[in-house]
This record gives sequence, structure tokens and C-alpha cells, in this order.
Amino acid sequence: MVTPRMFINLEEVYMLEDPRLQMEERNIQHAIIGDVMTRLPEILQSLTKSRLSSLATVNQISGRSKMKKEELADALSAYLTDPEQLKSIVLVTDADEWALLETFIKEPSIQNNELPFGQYSYFLERGLVFSFFSEGKLYVLMPEEIKAAASQINLSELNKEHGSKQEAYEYIAAAAHLYGVIKLDKLVHIFNSQNSEAVTEEELSKYAGEMIERGQNVLLHDGVLFNGFVANGADADKLAELAQDLDSKPFYIPEKEELLRYADLSYFEMTPQLAELKGFVLNNMTKDQELVEYLIDDIQLACMNKSSMQELINQFENRKISFKTPVHAQRVISLLAEVYNSTRMWANGGHTLVEMSAMKEGEDQGKGLVRLVDDSENVVTKVGRNEPCPCGSGLKYKKCHGK
Repeated sequence: MVTPRMFINLEEVYMLEDPRLQMEERNIQHAIIGDVMTRLPEILQSLTKSRLSSLATVNQISGRSKMKKEELADALSAYLTDPEQLKSIVLVTDADEWALLETFIKEPSIQNNELPFGQYSYFLERGLVFSFFSEGKLYVLMPEEIKAAASQINLSELNKEHGSKQEAYEYIAAAAHLYGVIKLDKLVHIFNSQNSEAVTEEELSKYAGEMIERGQNVLLHDGVLFNGFVANGADADKLAELAQDLDSKPFYIPEKEELLRYADLSYFEMTPQLAELKGFVLNNMTKDQELVEYLIDDIQLACMNKSSMQELINQFENRKISFKTPVHAQRVISLLAEVYNSTRMWANGGHTLVEMSAMKEGEDQGKGLVRLVDDSENVVTKVGRNEPCPCGSGLKYKKCHGK
């Protein structure tokens, strides 16, 4: 545990507000202070028993709880220089980590005080690399013995296997992001229909487990994949409820290129309706581009989760973006209804309400769509100060968006 520091003066406070200096300080906190060492036995012997135990736990060294410090160091040295163990460690890295791994193998060290900690933390936590802070400089390196073990691996072949696994990871992340909840056998069907090399449900289950171990926000329960946001805090009964009717639910399945865009958790489809809402807010309510970007992002997520109209209105209030006139209020609420109808929803297997409505043969195809306000050019209803606010909050306009 790191002891909280006390700031000596305001200059130090300002320094820590600089992201580069914050990164440097974080790197130093995890580094060995002193001369750079390149031999694995020497490095391991310099560590505390607590640090060695942590490395042994992460690497699941058998019998570690009963080992003395020297025994832990020896066991870790044997494990980390075993080419087969190295393969298992590096196969679950992401693309950026793989590229950094190749640099660690080729170069004596990386000297960069501002090297983002997240880029190398996975290797550091497992003992593949170590960091040193010496004479004001940060060095991150792979010990010589681990480099020798890596040289015995056919990295070209391993990279192909790594690429295949990465693609499976992307499908899992994309499915969790787009669908919220999906049975693993359904995802297997989607994957195999879009790729020449088939994957089994058992393999996808294993890959999902690896992603969860790496801290990815997904959950696997009884053969069902959940977005961590959807399953947050849910017990087994709630998870079973969320998984109901999945076999009969129609799923929106885009082409591979579009589907895998959803592996980026910040991605969403910028629909014409969202673009129109964004333009209206920028032109009529605030000129703060960044503020509106965050607003649109959160509104899209709220719609994806089938939130209430009041929750969508709250996104404006939380950012102190106010409606200047009743007409603005009506227009925004109408635009929000259109955004809501055209957003891909977790509850609908990634389909929009418009698409779901179109699937209902012989029924009113407008049924199920949200229509709150008719904002056509010829119909603009004036809202009195004592009338209900158009946002649907139940409050009088003067107590809500007429303030």
C-alpha cells in the first residue's frame, strides 16, 4: 500500500495536475529505485517477499503459500523462462501490448519517464518486464533470461495464433456492446457465418474467461454473455431474467466490418437523428462543442438502455444546458423521440424500435414507437407557465424548463 503524500507547496500541486508528471510519478511508484539490473535471478532476489508472492499468485505458481523468499524466486525464475509458459502469457495480450512485447525483446530497454503505465502494466504484473528509476530516468526492460526463452518461440507462428484470438476477443466485446445480452451459441453462429475458420462454443467461453481476467467489462453466466453495464449488481435470478426469450429474439447482425466497430466501447452509430439533435443543441443552446459531444454520447447510451424520457432530459440538466423558449423545449423533446426510435437497443437484440415495428406483419407498424410532440412547421403549441412541462416530468413549465 502506498502511503498518501503530503504536498509541500502549491508548485507541487500544479505539477501533479500535469498529466505527463502524473504519469511519471505513477511509473516511479511501481519501479525499482536504484541501479538497472538485467539478469532475472538478481532482479528477483532484490524484491521483497511480498512482491514475489504477488508475482507467484498472478502466475499461479503451485505451492507458493508455503515457499520461502528464495524458493519463490527460484520457482518464478523457472516459470518465466519456460517458453510454453511465455506463450500462454503473451497470447492474451492486445495488439498494442504485442507490439510493445516485440520492442522489449529487441531492445536492451525502453527509456521514457512518461511511458503510459497501462501499456506495460500487464507484463510488469507478471514479471516479464521490470522497471527501474535510476538517476532521474525510468527504464523498462525484459531480463536477459526471458529474452533467451522468447528466442526459442516461433513468434511469427505465435503471432498468427494471437491474431486469431484477438479477432475472437473483438467479437465477444462487440457482441456485449451491441446486444447487451446474447447466448454464446448464437455468437458462435455469427462468428462462423462471417469467418472461414470456425470457432467452438467451448473456445469462445475460454476466450471470454480470459477477457474477464484481464478486467474487460463482460460477464459469462450459464452460457450467456452479458455486458458488464447490463449485469452490474445482478444476482443469479436477475441474470436469468435478463436472459429470458433470447432464443426467440431477432438479432440485428450487421456485416463483419460494421459489427467489429462495436468492439470499441466508445463507438456508436451516429444516426441522422442524433446528428440533427447535436446540430440543434449547438445552434440554439450552447456553443461548447466538447460539452455537446459528451451529451450526445450519454443520450445515445441512455437510449440504448431504454431509459425514460425524463432520464434523457436529465442529461441536459446535469450539464446545465437549459431550454431558452417553450418552442426549444418542444423541438428537443421531439428530436429525442426520434433518436430514441432510431437507436439500437440492448432489449431488442440490437434492433431499433423502427426496425422492430417494421417486422410486425399485419399490425400497426407505428405501434411501439415513441411520439411525444408534433413539431411540424404548422403545429407549434405554446406552453403556458402553469401548464405541464413538455418534457413529461409532471411539473408545471414554470417550475421545470420554464425557469
